[in-house]
Amino acid sequence: MLLLAVACDDNTGSIGISVTPSTDSITVRTEIYHASSRSVIADSVLGRTSTVYFGRYTDPETNTLFESNFMTQFNCAEGGNVFPAADSIRGDSAVRTELRLYYTSWFGDESNAMQLEVFFLDNPLTEGQLYYTNIDPADYCNLDKEPIAKKTYTAMDYALDEDVLEDEDHYHNVCIPLPNEIGNNIIRTYRAHPEYFDGASSFIDNVCQGVYVRCTQGDGTILNISQISLNVSFDMTSNDSTYATQFMGSQEVLQVNSFNNEGLQPLVEESGCTWLKTPAGIFTELTLPIDEITANNDTINSAKMVLTRYNRNAAAEFVPGIPQTLLMVRKARMTDFFANNELTDNEHSVYTTFNSTYNTYTFGNIANIISNCKNDRDEWLENHPGSQAADYEALFPDWNRVLLVPISLLTTSSNNVTTTVGIRHDLTIGSACLANDPEHLEIKVITSTFH
Repeated sequence: MLLLAVACDDNTGSIGISVTPSTDSITVRTEIYHASSRSVIADSVLGRTSTVYFGRYTDPETNTLFESNFMTQFNCAEGGNVFPAADSIRGDSAVRTELRLYYTSWFGDESNAMQLEVFFLDNPLTEGQLYYTNIDPADYCNLDKEPIAKKTYTAMDYALDEDVLEDEDHYHNVCIPLPNEIGNNIIRTYRAHPEYFDGASSFIDNVCQGVYVRCTQGDGTILNISQISLNVSFDMTSNDSTYATQFMGSQEVLQVNSFNNEGLQPLVEESGCTWLKTPAGIFTELTLPIDEITANNDTINSAKMVLTRYNRNAAAEFVPGIPQTLLMVRKARMTDFFANNELTDNEHSVYTTFNSTYNTYTFGNIANIISNCKNDRDEWLENHPGSQAADYEALFPDWNRVLLVPISLLTTSSNNVTTTVGIRHDLTIGSACLANDPEHLEIKVITSTFH
């Protein structure tokens, strides 16, 4: 028993080493490399969102202007139940016709006077098509015509009683009266063709293709619109009551933002930093030193990059927020990433969140992105005998570049576990200036070599 006790040892610390031949060893190295960066104008982004942004705002820090207008279709409940029975409607005249824009929040000055115009769409938006924020509304309606309505408004409607405005259940909205002839035509069409009101597609094709709403005056307020409704009110034959029916702009139909950014070029040309500007403003592009990192063909265990944000100097009351979530995606794959509604795979894309304590965005491990940049080139060279790396790089100039793109995450929660189910462009008003000197563009790489 004494011999057995001496022979048995629960110390397993030498197991891995004991089975490795004495001539084999692993060398682990840590090296610092440097990326380069520049600002690039986004031009446009995929406008997939459940929120419509509307208004105009000039950033006091950068003197850049952002304007957002929108087009929307209207939904009609299937089954033709949006109207009561035709014979219960008194006459063919609407009592009131209006467009309402509902919002729970806004950016900027709540008392700033703004003005808008409304146009009917002459050409429909097409279901299944991807619409980007540089869409030209002139392709869908005649802007040389007189608008069907104009409205001056403020984000906070001071015409309402104070107790109404302070009520938590109050749904802020801009009410835009429309010519009653529009409501009259809808009622007449319903009497003649009730089948046109059986679902959104039939309603859009035969009754109303939608509206375009644009900001014409004012600066300093952006509404975050969550619902839009076209309301038609009419009298009932059975009593003196007035009935109102609503056709909603919603996710079941198309809603498209049209963005305009001005004054971005001076920011892009700045040499002291790079910019993140939302929505659809400026991205930061990084060129990764792939050849330097992979020169020894070592295994890349990890690659960490920390990006530092400069603090703002603006003292204005309303300034853009800081983008909270940042996507790193290979530049050549960025468009397809959003168009295909992809999630990050840690192979070609990864995201991180802003650390307000250290004023940084930290990408903990981009090793797979670096490896895949090299592997794609190696595979192409293998399939094209006689070609050189320069040939590949001439064909694919973005092979070693990634974009930093502000995003918002769509999540669900179950059993206290939060799951990301979608990634969208960040379409809120945001801005960040990133350091672009070598010290702040370091990539800390840990590699290992088996001898």
